[in-house]
Amino acid sequence: MKNTNFHNPQSPSRIDSINSLLKKEISRIITTQVKDPRLSDWASVTHVETSKNLQTAIAYISIMGDRTKKTKTLQALRSASKFIQVILHKDLSLKRIPNIKFVEDDSFEKSEIISKLINDNNH
Repeated sequence: MKNTNFHNPQSPSRIDSINSLLKKEISRIITTQVKDPRLSDWASVTHVETSKNLQTAIAYISIMGDRTKKTKTLQALRSASKFIQVILHKDLSLKRIPNIKFVEDDSFEKSEIISKLINDNNH
């Protein structure tokens, strides 16, 4: 799937568009093409933050499961990052595909803890 080129490297809307595109495409690649037994079926890309110079993109991953499952899933994604970049380069019409770093997005767990604390305080 080819996408249109982006023109102004300083435009926030351009970065937002790239972040959205990368999120969608990285999710697709993880789901359909990364074949690693360490990868959890319950992992999803929650958002992507790309640097202004397009050198690096951080893909935040929400992973359901215990600490071991989360660690193994991140290891699998980090091992597959170059593979994912190659596919992105082939599928997208971006001049530069950023280096992708995968980090755990634990915001869901944190919000659960906060909600529990609030509920416990109200009772």
